[in-house]
Amino acid sequence: MIGGVAELQVTVPMRWSSAVLCLFFLGVLALPCHAEWEVVAPGLELREFVMPDPGSGDLSGAQGSVAVLRIDPNRFTLRVGSVLNTGQAVTVQDWARQHRFVAVINAGMFRADDRQRSTGYLRDKDLVVNSFIHPDYGAFLVFGPKEPGLPVVRWVDRRANEDWGQIIARYDGVIQNYRLFNAERANLWPADERRHSAAAIGMDQQGRVLFVHCRPKVSMHEFTQALLDLPLELIGAMYVEGGADAAMYVQSNGWVGRWVGEYRTSFFQGSNKNFWPVPNVLGILPK
Repeated sequence: MIGGVAELQVTVPMRWSSAVLCLFFLGVLALPCHAEWEVVAPGLELREFVMPDPGSGDLSGAQGSVAVLRIDPNRFTLRVGSVLNTGQAVTVQDWARQHRFVAVINAGMFRADDRQRSTGYLRDKDLVVNSFIHPDYGAFLVFGPKEPGLPVVRWVDRRANEDWGQIIARYDGVIQNYRLFNAERANLWPADERRHSAAAIGMDQQGRVLFVHCRPKVSMHEFTQALLDLPLELIGAMYVEGGADAAMYVQSNGWVGRWVGEYRTSFFQGSNKNFWPVPNVLGILPK
């Protein structure tokens, strides 16, 4: 689990045009691996961006990728998987295999005093992982509308949407985490030297859900600025996990993609290559 700081309002310089695919943020260069999105399945697209790893201690060639999975919620159903239902935390790969999820990512950080519980509000139909609304977490992703006519998935900014309580009450699925940027697209994280891998969930202007995994060790300011500057057209993004716990897995029609997080510090010798057990995940199922 990586986290434990309140959201901060930070003013950042004017961003480059989104038409520019190469970007510098705090000396970090990100480049698209592929010029276009790769269709993994109907309604499911993947794109990766290469970037150096400033937290590796060696900038002479160490690099990794920011992988972005773009999901059409009209073709896929979002579901929370929790150890509270299964009795055992497993890796994202096992979550996918055991529950037939097409893709899986962390649903949020877990509590230090109870690893089964998320730090933010988290529930799904017939499941409440944490009923406590965290006062410092400003982002909600809601899904599974309880009544017809509502969007199948919605992004809720607690600071911008005054009626956020009424909105989340109308959905079965609710995930609450730190915002990475606000409704005005201002980076909310200050520059610092703490760097680690990161996982995030976001939504774009077309209402598609994005699963994001950043293997390189970057600060939260750097990670947020990358998401703002890359051609993703995000309206919101939430931080869901960091370090070696951050993970994403995709399986579709025989195609498999796996992304593991890196250790937060150099205390561990070598590089992490394995998934770690995750107590709570967000998965997708074909409709």
